[in-house]
Amino acid sequence: MFVYSSAKEKNMKKILFYLLIAAVLAGVSCTSAPQTSGVVIEGEVTQQKVDDAYEHIYDTYRGRLDMTGAQDYVVVRGDSLSQITRRFYGNLTDVGEAGGSNGFYFPVLMLASEDSHIVDPDLIEPGLALKIPDLPRNLANAGARRAIKDFLNDVAYIYNRKNMPAEEAGLRRLADSL
Repeated sequence: MFVYSSAKEKNMKKILFYLLIAAVLAGVSCTSAPQTSGVVIEGEVTQQKVDDAYEHIYDTYRGRLDMTGAQDYVVVRGDSLSQITRRFYGNLTDVGEAGGSNGFYFPVLMLASEDSHIVDPDLIEPGLALKIPDLPRNLANAGARRAIKDFLNDVAYIYNRKNMPAEEAGLRRLADSL
């Protein structure tokens, strides 16, 4: 009887050990490198390649935000997406490490404004109609939050290829905080 109990205990320990390993491996696979759209800009960076990269990532993430309660905004001369983002999200707290003004959430406006089709966030024109989604609502939704995180990483990659390190770093820092 003692030998049987010992063998049973050994088997239970093995099972628990393998379950622990499986749980650790599952956790590592969920927290490893961001799952992004796979966008790649090869060779010299041209405006056409940037536009194509944005099209690729829009196609990947389009429709993943909760647009309930979204506000409308029309771009005026002198606006930038970062300024508009700070105007709407600047005083929000508990929305990730976007910096004091939350201006790095500008990709959320890009993604939400699919009818306006912002090809490049650095090239917006007066008269462009934007949608401003409810950011806290989207960050509270796991699927929308993941889409925002991945979209931020993809936009950061494009800024990397455009040799704009400050913008890339801010976007990555924000994505990592989500």
